[in-house]
Amino acid sequence: MNSDRKVVLLFNPATWRGVGDATAPWGLMALATYLHPDFEVLLLDHRFDAHWPQETRRLLSTGRVVAAAATAMTGLQIRSSLSFLRWVKRHSDVPTFFGGMHASMLPVQTVGEPSIDFVVVGEGETVFNAAIRRLADGKPLEGWGGSDAIVWKGKSDYRFAVENDLDALPFPPVELFPLERYITATRYGRMLSVLTSRGCPHGCHFCIHSNPKLPRKWRAVDAHRALQWMDHLHQKYRVDHFHIQDDNFFVNTHRVQALVDELLETPRKYTFTIGGAHIQHLRRFDEAFFLTLKKVGCTRLLIGAESGSQAILDRIGKHQTMEDVRVVNRHLLASGIRPIYSFVCGIPDETDEDLKASVSLMKELRQENREVDVGTIKPLIFYPGTSFYQWALDHGYKPPMSLEGWTHVSWDHYLELPYPWLSQERKKFLLDLYYTSLLWNPEYHWVNSPLFTWPARALMPLTDWRMRHLEFRGSLLPSLLRLVQHKALSRPVDTPELKG
Repeated sequence: MNSDRKVVLLFNPATWRGVGDATAPWGLMALATYLHPDFEVLLLDHRFDAHWPQETRRLLSTGRVVAAAATAMTGLQIRSSLSFLRWVKRHSDVPTFFGGMHASMLPVQTVGEPSIDFVVVGEGETVFNAAIRRLADGKPLEGWGGSDAIVWKGKSDYRFAVENDLDALPFPPVELFPLERYITATRYGRMLSVLTSRGCPHGCHFCIHSNPKLPRKWRAVDAHRALQWMDHLHQKYRVDHFHIQDDNFFVNTHRVQALVDELLETPRKYTFTIGGAHIQHLRRFDEAFFLTLKKVGCTRLLIGAESGSQAILDRIGKHQTMEDVRVVNRHLLASGIRPIYSFVCGIPDETDEDLKASVSLMKELRQENREVDVGTIKPLIFYPGTSFYQWALDHGYKPPMSLEGWTHVSWDHYLELPYPWLSQERKKFLLDLYYTSLLWNPEYHWVNSPLFTWPARALMPLTDWRMRHLEFRGSLLPSLLRLVQHKALSRPVDTPELKG
């Protein structure tokens, strides 16, 4: 650590001990964009840094830490980040920040946590930078004119900070961080996640982008600049495959075509998966385009099909039809790009006939394209900030009254979620549907283990019958899978408070 500079300490949370997630924390690393090189920006990652409490105390003891910041999504990540922030406050009076989508949706409740001094609402590159510099100069944030996207105790008015011009934003200084730990071995070689755009112009009711406080604006890095960034990461870190984790990659047809044209003109030695695609945008392209997309390196597309029922698609505000999905599936079959779909259940006003329609569509997609990954049918969680969250509040949902209470709002605790419109029997049915749909997909992208694949293949005839008839009575496997997840995967990583 450079002894001449003040330190900004960042913390990335863990979720489950048994989940091998190594996704790069680009949101946190981006906070260093404007802070470096005036400040030393250090990142502790709970998934990798087992001795973070000791390292945190060591850094605090130097007297050079000007602020500590953490992020979290709704659910188990909150527990991890709270352990860090409480540890900081136990051993210092360093100002603490909390950010991320959960905090941005519920900033007033979040800042009510005693270990949190400030909440950054929205994207933090510019806002957090200005706040840190002010604190380093010994000036308070309270009452500061540049703090309209920062909430502190007693403040309830705020705006959502957005970086409008991503091309004007420097790429994160990755050389400051141990990027190698976020590169994983896959069938495509060394894989790293990246982002080339932010936001989504749609407002699907289960999605955070349906929140009226968020500008429904999609922003992207220019195609050439995005490829330059990937080229740099490929050359410096020997990345063979990129997982592009944009919420919605195909919004701008011209940008996509420009990226494909450059890759045709100057082929790269890496391939890529596109992790966010809307059927409505994919329908703009013909079969020849997908053949070309495959040629320039695209191996997989993750697509939100959501439902096989048009009534449910309309209910969630998903502007697509079954025929749209079928056409895209055929194009991808012809191209050799593997589609990976996702489906959802537990939508308000949903019937068993709607669920059977989803099962029917999944079966049809699989029969037409043997390479397809139909995903699973996962129960909906009414996340704060979404349109459906407001619907839930209007229909009797009593959300947690503190930040810590949101720790258990997750699929692992689905049966305990107080959704008054769903009986316990119905919630168990939806969980049985989810776990049976998992068994129904032996090649599931997110499992990828022979210990799962071989038994799932052997059970396929019975699982297929159960899915088609939505008949899960007498089946022990869904309960067994739920128990395995709860006991083996969902056991949180140890935190100082829980150790006593």
